[in-house]
Amino acid sequence: MLAIKLLWRNWRSGEVRLLAAALVIAVAVVSSIAIFTDRLDRTLVRESNMLLGADSLVRSSHPVDTAWHALADNRAVQHSDAVVFSSMVHAGDHMHLASVKAVLPEYPLRGALEISDKPFAVKAQDIRIAEAAPPPGEVWVDSRLFPLLNIEAGDDISIGERDFRVTRVLIREPDSGNPFSFMGARVLMNLDDLASTGVVQPGSRVEYQWLLAGDTSAVNALLENIKPLLSEHQRIVDAGSANRGLGRTLNTGKQFLMLSAVIGVLLAGVAIALAAQQFSRRHIDQVALLKSLGMSARRVRAIYGQQLLLLAALAAIPGLLIGELVQQSVAAGLQQAYNVALVPPGFYPYWISFVSGLICLVCFALPALWFLPTIPPIRILRRDLEVQSASTGWRVGMAALAVLVLILLFSRDYWLAASVSAGLVGIVIVAIVISLLMLALGRKMTARRGSIWRIAIGTMQRHKEQTLIQLVVFATALMLLLVLVIVRTSMLQEWQTQLPENTPNHFLVNVAPYDVEPIQQAIDQRQYAREQLYPMVRGRLVEVNGESVTDEQRRSRDVFTREANLTWTDTLGDDNRVVAGQWWDSWQATQEGLPGVSVEVEMAQGAGLKLGDRLTFSLGGLTMEAEIASFRSLDWRSMKPNFFFIFEPGALESYSPTFITSLFLPAEDKAFINDLLRDYPTMLVIELDRIMAQIRSVVQHVSDGVQLVLWLILVASALVLMAAVNSSLDSRKQEAGLLRALGSPGRIMVGSVWAEFSLIGFLAGLIAVLGAEILLLSLQHYVLEIPVSPHYIFWLISPVVGALLVGSLGAWSCRSVVKTPPGIVLREAS
Repeated sequence: MLAIKLLWRNWRSGEVRLLAAALVIAVAVVSSIAIFTDRLDRTLVRESNMLLGADSLVRSSHPVDTAWHALADNRAVQHSDAVVFSSMVHAGDHMHLASVKAVLPEYPLRGALEISDKPFAVKAQDIRIAEAAPPPGEVWVDSRLFPLLNIEAGDDISIGERDFRVTRVLIREPDSGNPFSFMGARVLMNLDDLASTGVVQPGSRVEYQWLLAGDTSAVNALLENIKPLLSEHQRIVDAGSANRGLGRTLNTGKQFLMLSAVIGVLLAGVAIALAAQQFSRRHIDQVALLKSLGMSARRVRAIYGQQLLLLAALAAIPGLLIGELVQQSVAAGLQQAYNVALVPPGFYPYWISFVSGLICLVCFALPALWFLPTIPPIRILRRDLEVQSASTGWRVGMAALAVLVLILLFSRDYWLAASVSAGLVGIVIVAIVISLLMLALGRKMTARRGSIWRIAIGTMQRHKEQTLIQLVVFATALMLLLVLVIVRTSMLQEWQTQLPENTPNHFLVNVAPYDVEPIQQAIDQRQYAREQLYPMVRGRLVEVNGESVTDEQRRSRDVFTREANLTWTDTLGDDNRVVAGQWWDSWQATQEGLPGVSVEVEMAQGAGLKLGDRLTFSLGGLTMEAEIASFRSLDWRSMKPNFFFIFEPGALESYSPTFITSLFLPAEDKAFINDLLRDYPTMLVIELDRIMAQIRSVVQHVSDGVQLVLWLILVASALVLMAAVNSSLDSRKQEAGLLRALGSPGRIMVGSVWAEFSLIGFLAGLIAVLGAEILLLSLQHYVLEIPVSPHYIFWLISPVVGALLVGSLGAWSCRSVVKTPPGIVLREAS
């Protein structure tokens, strides 16, 4: 009860308001990001399951064992079968290569089929959800096939030896794949009609799918039972593995968001530490009085601990509300941009937000308050008695503990935690060096300057600790803002402009051998830049030196868990470089009768492969062996056909290859693609320029969301400045009162305050742009792999913005210093 009364009195006196505000910001920053990322996670799982058409599925090159159906029934797991293959579909004189999927009526087990009576329907009133898959004798056809085949709803098309009636337009379906999986417009048919088409024959390239849905634990238990039964041409696919690329991208984005949250919380923590230090100093007499009345040190510590817990509980409520509003704003923009409804969050992000605020409060505020109970009662009478306070080492240690715990809690990555911690330490060291140099030079420089600068530098020298804290805090906040602004406004543009002229923006795949020469002639006649046409065969690596691929190798690279594209050529592309071994013109086989294969070096290192190793591949049920002749490094950014495995010429000619190439097509010549597709209907085109546009859109929307978080970080930085000023407010008032009493005019006082904080902001801006350039140059060199280019304009903008921002905030925080009459200040000091 006493703790509540004391907390209320401290609140009315304003002594804990800054402490509470910093705690509110800490909880708001964490909760806004934690809730939003939790919703993203849940939405990704839901959408991934819908994209699969199931919770999990087994992909196989042959039908799954019927005994597995009984296992699923025993565990109450829903299951269904589907068969996917490529086939020519005919309508009169027109034909086109399509991706055909034969399903049972209950398909899909997750998600829904969207159908329409109109091709290319986009209006909600024209689209409806199908209650079941197509009945026997009917097919549903992708909108793109209608103009290609010159058909309308109600017409017939032929698949193999069977005619089907087109009854619906297939607008959207689960498991539509990605540009490099099942390419081509979809035709959906009933599985019972598959045999009558005569399309699937021994040796046909067909994928059999066994779809599963149900209780998560039941599905996982079933999959554990069948894992030992899987053949080398069967694999289990779940939401994570099906969307691994998207998952990695989202995970990177989430880590960036969560690390932004950590920095925001740490800035708020610094404000908490400064406010708690001021709170502690002002309560020295109160604690001495309580102890003189007989209260034990343990009881005193308990009272102040209870006040901290009450403050944490009360501040968590508005903090969570602000965080909820921020994440709702970000989520609303994302939902509008991508037309997707985010799943409501769970309880965990709210809990972790409160815990983070509590960690922040304990680690930053506790050191300042811990030694209050050691104050002797005699302090009431002897005001000159020195009071013991927390050592610098203990305060720094607790702050470092908070940093590590929060970074690990949010990133769950030890390497990332170490890197970020090292970066923060680097910023602190740079800020210390610059501030000490500035203060050392300030004495000499201000000797010839006006009184405004002498007063400003003198104040900074007397409050070195606060000056250093303000430099570090605003340098960190401004650095984050600079990184975001530069990435949004110029980095992507720089990356695109650094790509070579005529970089390929279209891929041509599934080119038949007899179409290679006429397609080359058609492209060359228009003088479009193109790459050579590479033969391509699908195969899976199953053995290394006669031993099956290990689980460790499967985890190291996706190429061990799926079929890879294999090719052969005698010409090494300019984006390939042999780093070990020999190319075909100088290679000699060490194992008689085995062809050579060149392997991509990073994949080889991850799998532990060596020159001369014997690799066994499975190609359509047939096996072949090859000897590793060389390792190659690749430039994956070249937008050219690249392969993990390149065989010596002629090694795969007997395996019925198709061909692939890439070319650069100007935007105004897009119609050429339609001409190619009409003349060569078995060929497929992948438009990379659309993918690049999508990447730019994603970066734009994600950065919009991050921007809101960084505004909260700026608020936290402002709180730190206010806390730093507040912690030195008493001494500042005394200094100002003495100067006013000695005749210093008010404009000098106001000018010195502006000069002090503008100089701090200017230096913080310099440190920020230096740190941002180091981060961005690393990004250019190691991630985008483009020539390093400094951003000179921001070397001018950042210090100016820092000076204006910090100068304004500092002048506003010190307004009471310059407005208070000197007589009142001197009476209070006495």
